[in-house]
Amino acid sequence: MRTLLALTVLPWLALSSSTNKFIVQPETEVVFNCNVTALSVTWLWFPKHSKCARENAMKIIYTIDKQGNKTSVERFKKRLTLRGDPTAGKHALVLSDSVMSDSGIYSCSDTKTTVQCYELEIIEGCYRNVQIEIRSVAGAEGVALACFSCADKKQTEAFNWTFNEKPVSGLPGVTLTRSSTIIIKKVTAEDEGKWTCASADNPSQFSEYCLDLKSKRQQRRQDCQKVTTQATELNKNDSENDGKDRLIYPLTAVVVVVLALIVMASAWLYRRKRSRRLEQKLTDNSAANRDVSPRVSAGTGQAMTGTAAQQEEDKVQYAAINHSRTKRQQRPLSVEESTIYSAVKIK
Repeated sequence: MRTLLALTVLPWLALSSSTNKFIVQPETEVVFNCNVTALSVTWLWFPKHSKCARENAMKIIYTIDKQGNKTSVERFKKRLTLRGDPTAGKHALVLSDSVMSDSGIYSCSDTKTTVQCYELEIIEGCYRNVQIEIRSVAGAEGVALACFSCADKKQTEAFNWTFNEKPVSGLPGVTLTRSSTIIIKKVTAEDEGKWTCASADNPSQFSEYCLDLKSKRQQRRQDCQKVTTQATELNKNDSENDGKDRLIYPLTAVVVVVLALIVMASAWLYRRKRSRRLEQKLTDNSAANRDVSPRVSAGTGQAMTGTAAQQEEDKVQYAAINHSRTKRQQRPLSVEESTIYSAVKIK
């Protein structure tokens, strides 16, 4: 079951006159047209059922710029395609295989202005041959979620229920009947989220229902205006960030080069200083090795310490006293006198 919904855009109109609201069933193919010539072009999405979609803030879901096209949110990666003639400024973003959690506000923007804002609501209906209907129960605070096959409209088949991707068995205040109906006696904020029903025989046949207590049409209209303001601010911030990135990358390269030069210069100076210290050390060692042998005693031939050497030197000087006479007193020495002189001992 697949239908086509074309959302035609009148470009550059004020938000109050250009906001479009569409209510469709699951599996509807939705086309968002946006005529804008300046790049980049951005589509943003603000989810209506934040707990069901597990997104509570505005998201950029598709971007067209000089580098190409890209989808930036995982849930849309295989379901968003681009049509139209981008070179002529005619862009068409196509959402396929839509589900209830895709409901929300979609806006098309360039870098400065929100061109168009859409309110898309996907209601209960058949999806993958399974449908979930919400029914009232006794008491205004309770609800029932009935699951059945779209082919035969019967609830006799076996279905498995999950709540936010977890089995419903054991959930407080929740009852599962034999007819594959979930009964919630008193709906609270704890029950908000995605309820999924899948065929037990064929899990590929399933459907989802977003239970949301805060969904009101008046709030959605106000949100569209709020999202438009936020979208313009978000695009402005993105542009500023892009400009900062373009500046940061060259500065980073310059810093890296400067640091590399500093490291190289430091290494060169260290090696030079170390080489000089080594040369000075070798010079000092060479000078010290010129006369390092100790004096030797004349009598024993053994090396003497500093004190012993000094004492020996004094004795030698004493023994070397000149005993010669003046020329007038000089006379030939007798053999005995010469012998006595030569008998002076050096101690």
